[in-house]
Amino acid sequence: MNIYITKLNGLPLQDIAQYKQRMTAEIAHQLGCREMGVYRYNGATESQESLNGRLDGIIAGIEWGNDVVICQFPTGNGFKYEWELVKRLKMYQSRVVIFIHDSKNLVTETERANVEQAIRLYNQAEVLIVPSLAMRYFLEDNGIKKDMKFVIQEMWDYITDFNFFSSPQFRKEIHFVDGNSFEGIDGWKGILPLKLYTAASRQGQNIHNMGTMSQGELLYSLSKGGFGLAWYQDKNMRKSMEYDVSFSVARYLAAGIPVIVPGGISNQILIEKNHLGLVVNSLDEAVTAIESMTESDYREYIRCV
Repeated sequence: MNIYITKLNGLPLQDIAQYKQRMTAEIAHQLGCREMGVYRYNGATESQESLNGRLDGIIAGIEWGNDVVICQFPTGNGFKYEWELVKRLKMYQSRVVIFIHDSKNLVTETERANVEQAIRLYNQAEVLIVPSLAMRYFLEDNGIKKDMKFVIQEMWDYITDFNFFSSPQFRKEIHFVDGNSFEGIDGWKGILPLKLYTAASRQGQNIHNMGTMSQGELLYSLSKGGFGLAWYQDKNMRKSMEYDVSFSVARYLAAGIPVIVPGGISNQILIEKNHLGLVVNSLDEAVTAIESMTESDYREYIRCV
């Protein structure tokens, strides 16, 4: 029996969805899994015949009735593509595991129309890898089959070749790497330095535009010290953080620095229990906590991270 895992290709190297899938596939490879490449493309007008040929090429290496395939979804190619991929794997009597990377197209109010077709797709799997216990409950409440097996992810891993030669320093500054903006950035009061690692520049008191960096450069900059911010841009993103797992949190922890996250996110207890950073209800609360923090307090966070 062989175990395969799909891996998304065809997007810019810095694309987070692709980066997560590639990193997951690399970890899976270390555990003995084989790669099954999936190309991101615009297939809106693709014929069924063409799609069938494409999928036959993707799954050509599997053995009839003998293999396990872990599908990392979403692929970005749409429901039809993912449905046909799973359907074809089932035709070969493969055992299918679906690794759900994000739920924002299901749990937010504007996207609830997708739930029925998503449940239909997920019910074809034998096992679901879901971000959180909350996501498992959501699926169970919305029609997932009673005998579905679940694995709860809780937190992303983050692998890197970057070598740390020194411990992060006690710096009262905040790093933000997740997108171009977050709720509250326009009202940033400038009490603490805010470093933005984005392509778009923002103006404001004590806002430092760091630009985009390679993964190694980014980790090096983060590892110098301070706090990593994982925050939401709007109410839909805030809602999805209750079900999903922030990849930015993993990146900050990999760089060796504590995190700042909003209360109510899916892995809040994990962060609090292991003293990995600040769980707050507002950015003002985070700023106040950092302002009053001592170096010994920060060193304890670093030790736990």
